Amino acid sequence: MSISRLGALSVDVADLPAWQHLLVDLLGLQTQPRANENDPLLIRIDDHRYRIALHPAAEDRIRAITWEVDSPEELRTLADRVRAEGIDVEWAPEADPESRNAVASFRFLDADGFPNEICFGPTIDHEPLRPGGVISGFVTGELGLGHVVLMCRKYPEAVDFYTRVLGFELSDYIVWDGADATFLHCNPRHHSLALMNECFDFNGGDFNHLMIEVASLDDVGRAYDRINAAGIDLKMTFGRHTNDGVTSFYLSTPSGFGIEVGYGGDLVEDGWVVKTYRSPSRWGHEPQKAGRQ
Repeated sequence: MSISRLGALSVDVADLPAWQHLLVDLLGLQTQPRANENDPLLIRIDDHRYRIALHPAAEDRIRAITWEVDSPEELRTLADRVRAEGIDVEWAPEADPESRNAVASFRFLDADGFPNEICFGPTIDHEPLRPGGVISGFVTGELGLGHVVLMCRKYPEAVDFYTRVLGFELSDYIVWDGADATFLHCNPRHHSLALMNECFDFNGGDFNHLMIEVASLDDVGRAYDRINAAGIDLKMTFGRHTNDGVTSFYLSTPSGFGIEVGYGGDLVEDGWVVKTYRSPSRWGHEPQKAGRQ
């Protein structure tokens, strides 16, 4: 019994227009209709009702990291495991079938305060996505949304929790310049979750970045050109990772954390060998300071 994939990311945002400019105007992502200005802006990239939910708020914070499981039994088992760790579990109230985002779900805060949500039966939207835009498509499906990277105060304990309790499996490690990162998978995607120690001015509880994988290298290049032309701050320049082979860049969001736009991730298959790398990138990925806008 384990997590099956990353389902969605929900964020409280103080500057919704800036987010809309970034994701919709610049990257061409599609949104669900909003009934009023207090409703979240729901971003679609595939057949899910949404993959990114942006909630208008006074302050920026991660609202929920949503994980999916494939059966009600797995959902109940994981809830029991989390509760056995002395962590409070909050089940979502039953909602009208027309308005709910999943058949069932529960939430909890991990030791670093990250708000995790685990759900079964996410809502699917069978209206086709509009063609066109900067990005031709995304790699999702059974691999899920992409991956998230979380900074941890008690890094070894965090790795233990996500592997022993939630069932993530080890992919590999990267250790460099005082940073220590563990990469974990829950399906063939190289990693859906990476956990890191406190380093590079990040503290435990900081959300580092969300990665979304696009359908072609040209998608990465077009997005990179569009982001640079618009003067959006980069977290890291164009480059290629050592461990998962992804070619990507990192942009800075209006909420401060990064989004990695990448292509060409390796899959964890039979015979996979765990390795430790001494650099996160084969080339590129030069860190950038904010303030270009």
